[in-house]
Amino acid sequence: MKKIIAWFFALLLTGSLILFGVCLVGHRVIAPAMGDEGAPVSDSLIREEMDLARERINALADLYGFNPEPVIAAVNEDVLKDLNSQASLWWSSMLRDGKAGKELRWDTKEVEQILMDDPAVQENPDEAEYFAYSVSEEIHKSIVNMVLPMRQLVFSLGLEKAGKRVDLANIVEFFLGMPWAALALCALFAGLSALFDGRPVRRALRYIGSALGAAALVMAAIAVMYLCAGILPMIQEASAGLTLQYQSVITGSLLLTAGIVVVFAAGCVVCLLKCREKKA
Repeated sequence: MKKIIAWFFALLLTGSLILFGVCLVGHRVIAPAMGDEGAPVSDSLIREEMDLARERINALADLYGFNPEPVIAAVNEDVLKDLNSQASLWWSSMLRDGKAGKELRWDTKEVEQILMDDPAVQENPDEAEYFAYSVSEEIHKSIVNMVLPMRQLVFSLGLEKAGKRVDLANIVEFFLGMPWAALALCALFAGLSALFDGRPVRRALRYIGSALGAAALVMAAIAVMYLCAGILPMIQEASAGLTLQYQSVITGSLLLTAGIVVVFAAGCVVCLLKCREKKA
C-alpha cells in the first residue's frame, strides 16, 4: 500500500515538474517585457527589420512612383530602434497594467521633405505637397505595422472591455510566480514519495528518477507537437514583421526547453544509477 502511495506522489511529482518546465519557459518570454523600459530588442532583429522595411518601401515606390533609396536611408536603424522601444513599452503596459500603451509614432517630416524634392513628384508641383504627405503617411503606417503588427485602436478597445471582467495584470503576476510555486511542489512530492516508501531514503531515488524521466519525455513531446502544429506558417502568412519577432522569441524558448529536457533526463539517469548502485 505504501508503495502505491509513493508511486502516486511520484505521478504528482511528474506533473509538478512539467508545470515547472512550462511555466519557466513562459516566464522567460514574459518577464523581460515587465521592465520599466520593456523588453530589449536585439541588433539582429533590427537588421532583419531593416531588410523588411526596404522591401516595403520599394513596394510603395513601385506603386506611387518615387525614388525609394533616399526614403530607405531616412528610415534608418535609429528610427526602428525608437519604434521597437515604443512597441516594448506598449506590451509592457498591457502586461503590467492591463491597458495598451500609447500609439506608435515617428516623425515623418524628413520623409515628407524627401518626397517633395523627388524629381518625379516635382513634375506635378500643384499636387506635390499633398502627394508627399499622403505617401509619407502610407510609409509611416507600413513601418509601424511591421514593428507592431496589431490594430492598436481595436486592441486597446478590446483590452478595455476585457479589463472590466478580468484582472489581466494580476493574472500575469500570478503566472510569473508559478515556476517557483511548482518547484516547491516538486520538493514536497519528492519528500512525500521518500516518506511513504519506508526505510532507506535512497529508495526514493527510483520514484524521483522515474518522475524526472517522464517529465523529460512529456516536455520533449510538447516541444515536438508545438513545432508540428504549423504555427509559424500561419504567422508568416499573416505578417512578415510578426514572423521576425516570433522567430526571435521562439528560438530562445526552444533552447530553454531543450535545456530543461536535458537536465530532467540527466537527473533521471543519475537517480536510477545511484539507486542500482546501492542495491548492488
